[in-house]
Amino acid sequence: MTVYTIFGIVAVAAFVLALIRFIFHRPPNVLITFVQDFVGSFFIFSGFVKAVDPLGTSYKMREYFEAFSGEKIYFLSAALNGKLTSLWDFCANLSTPVAIIMIAAELFFGLMLIIGWKPKLTVGVIWLLTLFFTFLTGYTYLSAYTITHKFIFISAVVMFVIACVPFVPTQKRKNNLVFFSLGLLLLVFLIGKFTGIFFTQPFNNSNLKVTDCGCFGDFIKLKPWETFYKDCVLDVLILILVMNAKIVRPVFSNLILNGLAGVFGVASVIFCLNGVYLNEPMLDFRPYAIGQDINDNMKEKARPVIKMTYVYRDKKTKLTKEYPSTALSDTNVMKEISSMEYVSRRDEVLDEGKPAKISNLFLQDDGGNNLNDSILRYPGYSLMVISYNLSKAHTDAFKQLDELAAACDKAHIKFFAITVNDGKVDEFRHKYNAAFPFYDADETPLKTMIRSNPGLILLKNGVVINKWHYRHLPKFEELNREYFGGK
Repeated sequence: MTVYTIFGIVAVAAFVLALIRFIFHRPPNVLITFVQDFVGSFFIFSGFVKAVDPLGTSYKMREYFEAFSGEKIYFLSAALNGKLTSLWDFCANLSTPVAIIMIAAELFFGLMLIIGWKPKLTVGVIWLLTLFFTFLTGYTYLSAYTITHKFIFISAVVMFVIACVPFVPTQKRKNNLVFFSLGLLLLVFLIGKFTGIFFTQPFNNSNLKVTDCGCFGDFIKLKPWETFYKDCVLDVLILILVMNAKIVRPVFSNLILNGLAGVFGVASVIFCLNGVYLNEPMLDFRPYAIGQDINDNMKEKARPVIKMTYVYRDKKTKLTKEYPSTALSDTNVMKEISSMEYVSRRDEVLDEGKPAKISNLFLQDDGGNNLNDSILRYPGYSLMVISYNLSKAHTDAFKQLDELAAACDKAHIKFFAITVNDGKVDEFRHKYNAAFPFYDADETPLKTMIRSNPGLILLKNGVVINKWHYRHLPKFEELNREYFGGK
């Protein structure tokens, strides 16, 4: 599935909703009604695929904030003992509540836009949310050009100005503010494009701060430029609603609208909190989902096709000449460039291929020995405790895990833990009587494997058989009866 497919599905849903509304209510402007239903449906879809896994969005938000942490924006926080702290570092520490609020707001205001609850407020909040997303994704994408602090500052100012549009009292002032803001933003882009004042280098993938946007969770991965363009399209559609908020009509009476707003507002927050604190995601799009073969997901399905071009400079004339990599096997070409100096290499991706879904999972023992094969190709059942950070783990769960490990040891069922070795693993094991082996892995794949700290995964020959949040750990008798063949 691509972003174009998603736009198509949302457009069909919006058309159906607009048609129903037209049949029963005869809205004053069919086009505005379609845009209203399109944006509302898009927000609900985008919010839902993230709401099933809010922690995934939290990790992605932290990645965004850490990408911004190099920018010199500070504030004084009493909560941090009055120290001068980076705004983005502070936000990174609050990534989970920020993710919950953001997702709940997407779900809530998406539905409120469709039913027409407080149109000015709803459209205004959706406008602010989308501009926030646009700023994040725009920075991520444009950072590949090595943008300057001047560009970031000017863009932030323009975004702030245009964010004020819904709250301007008269239509004439709104129009003037929109034309001024868009004209200024276009001017900044053109200056940056043709002068190099703001964009100091050509586009380079390696400069990207975040490699995928996370705007649809793990459901679909978008490239930074895809999600930035997607946000730009949404900006245009929402701006149409901002300029025509008076035409957005409610579907029900105020009493029903307020009732739905209250119920759905609370439900949105509870739905997100459930996925953070109580359960694993109800829909799992990760490569470690139940039924997934980890070994197979670690295989590259098709190699990328890359056209490499080498640039050499003649030492006498100082003229440069390009040679495709295929030409370097030619004896005459090699003889020609032997008297030249190497300048650079340019890579053009002709086909991205099908990379492995999992590329960062390396399991090791204390000696640094690779355990991937011995663990992921073990033919029998094995139980794997996952804790991406033992200092942040819910330690009460280890009492039940210790009991489960002892029962598994008697039944000769392999039982072990995977965590990040911070030098305090042995201290933790002794403190909580964790009498089973602990192995080492990077934090990122551990956070992806399971959204619980600790969590439990049942494996068989590298296939994920089941997963459990620490709040719902199984008893050995249950596992024995359902999986190990006991009665």
